[in-house]
Amino acid sequence: MDLYAENRAVTVPTLQTARLTLRPLAWSDRAAITAALNNWEITRWLSQVPFPYTLADADQFIDIAQRGPDDAHWAIDQGTGLIGVISVKPDLGYWLDQAHHGRGLMTEAARAVVTWYFTDHAGPVISGHFAGNAASRAILTGLGFTDTHTKTVTPVGADTPVTLQRMVLSRAEWDQANG
Repeated sequence: MDLYAENRAVTVPTLQTARLTLRPLAWSDRAAITAALNNWEITRWLSQVPFPYTLADADQFIDIAQRGPDDAHWAIDQGTGLIGVISVKPDLGYWLDQAHHGRGLMTEAARAVVTWYFTDHAGPVISGHFAGNAASRAILTGLGFTDTHTKTVTPVGADTPVTLQRMVLSRAEWDQANG
């Protein structure tokens, strides 16, 4: 399958799971993105998100997401509008509005995105989580990711360095666990 449009931007298909629709980001998502990312309990776990988060930040993010060239971003929608975002480039990154935590929705979304990624890519998926983010670690290890190394980073939205645990999932490991 050709994942690239004429301009070489990634064509992001709509993915359906049992409870979710993963769809391309739209300009109508800007208010929901802004509201969710103005919650420090979400943003504190993200490396590239400013805090506070503005509509201008959402506009810039949506613009980048819609034109690629190598990133695939999806709005996570449970039928009521955007409740989170997930992307793979090949780094898997994600966030979910706090009101939707604890129900396995991000695991469901991540499983769909990793499945999509491995339909056309042989290379590994890379991801990671900040030290202390047990929920994100549980999602990644549940998908089969394994630790590679740690590094210290300073998130855009904070001024305090944190430890980032990097992880990887190979196509062979994915196929073995899901084949």
